Amino acid sequence: MPGWSRRRSGPAANALGCGLMSTDQVPTTRRPLGQGHSMARHSVGAETLIKARSSTVWDVITDARNFTVWESGITHIRGELRNGGTIRIRTHTGGERTFRLRVQQMPGEVMTWTQGLPLGLLTGVRTFTLEPVGGMTHLLVREEFTGPLCGLLLREFASDTQQAFTDYVSAVRKRAEILGRHVRTTG
Repeated sequence: MPGWSRRRSGPAANALGCGLMSTDQVPTTRRPLGQGHSMARHSVGAETLIKARSSTVWDVITDARNFTVWESGITHIRGELRNGGTIRIRTHTGGERTFRLRVQQMPGEVMTWTQGLPLGLLTGVRTFTLEPVGGMTHLLVREEFTGPLCGLLLREFASDTQQAFTDYVSAVRKRAEILGRHVRTTG
């Protein structure tokens, strides 16, 4: 997809040299209306270094049939998790509300889920980025919200959203590392 490129430095590269395994909060940014952009922005995310190949991590984050089996935070999913597809999900933090998301993928590297309110009042783009790092994988999951209602609506659930991202990357790490060990011992 145009505009996407691979990252070759950053927290994953630093963590590799130190042997660190942690889940770190991605900085949150807000830009009020009239300060450099025409819309308010808010982003939230988390990242981790996973002791598994990127193909294993990709399989975990794209295996929709098993999202409700592990601690993905998703309680229900319908639709096809494929490039150009649409999925409908319910989450632990969203209660009974169903979110309709458009999916875009560069298989093995990047996936986005996009949702929004009519007239561009609020748009959310969740990006899953995988980077191979010396036999391991750096996973970054980030969601950027834009639109006139951004500040108003996100103030209420920003901390829940951050916790959900942190829990998600931890759960992906746990599942991918278990599956990665299984592949090495049986394959």
